[in-house]
Parts: sequence; C-alpha cells; structure tokens
Amino acid sequence: MATYNNDYSKEEDETMWELHEIRHKLATERTNKSIEEINSEGRKLFDSWTKHHRKAV
Repeated sequence: MATYNNDYSKEEDETMWELHEIRHKLATERTNKSIEEINSEGRKLFDSWTKHHRKAV
C-alpha cells in the first residue's frame, strides 16, 4: 500500500482534514468488499445520517 499523506493540516482546514481522514479509513476498510456491499453500506450510513439531521432541525 502506498504511503498515506493527508494534504490538509487540521489547523489549516479542519473540515477538509477530517473528510480526507474519513475517506482514507473507508478506502482501507473496503478493499475486500464488492461494489454492491460498499453501496449498500453507503446507503445505510446516508439514511442514518439524514434521519439524525432531520430530528436535529
């Protein structure tokens, strides 16, 4: 696996730094999963996220 390097510092742009960290984590976790499994998990996460944010509004 290639060396991981986040192009953003937490101090420079915390949101972009966090997004990059999340994407890296997801990429390393999903190396052995099919596209269907990845999409299914993504849909579940998105549904969970939207339900949570609808309640907060």
